[in-house]
Amino acid sequence: MPEHETTIRLGFFFGIFAVMACWELIAPCRRLTASKAQRWTRNLLIVAINTLTVRLLFPAAAVGLALVAAQQGWGLLNIIALPQGLEVFLAVVALDFAIYLQHVLFHAIPALWRLHMVHHSDVDIDVTTGARFHPVEIVLSILIKFAVILA
Repeated sequence: MPEHETTIRLGFFFGIFAVMACWELIAPCRRLTASKAQRWTRNLLIVAINTLTVRLLFPAAAVGLALVAAQQGWGLLNIIALPQGLEVFLAVVALDFAIYLQHVLFHAIPALWRLHMVHHSDVDIDVTTGARFHPVEIVLSILIKFAVILA
């Protein structure tokens, strides 16, 4: 695992979160219908539960799996010799496309939709809504990402 991977990831998460939260305070798109304090507490508690769940079940996370895959020569991008920039581009596009397909499936399959409804059931939409997911959906999502990393 890269030495500062967790610090970098958290820095980006909290930095972008803070910018978006400030933007919402300065220029809100619409008036909130529920208490921001209650919603933020509930939504951020869900984020904390999800983070803890992923860290407990998958301590190495996706970056760790990608490093192991690279060291072992697993996956298509480790078999085909391409310029590193093109490999990064293809990896980002493949992972993003997989996440898009996952989202489509979570809307289309009733059992998955029931999990995904946690994300869509927020009474107001703000910066915390984007991180509000059912813990089982988060676990399924990371497993899908692992499959793409290993492919």
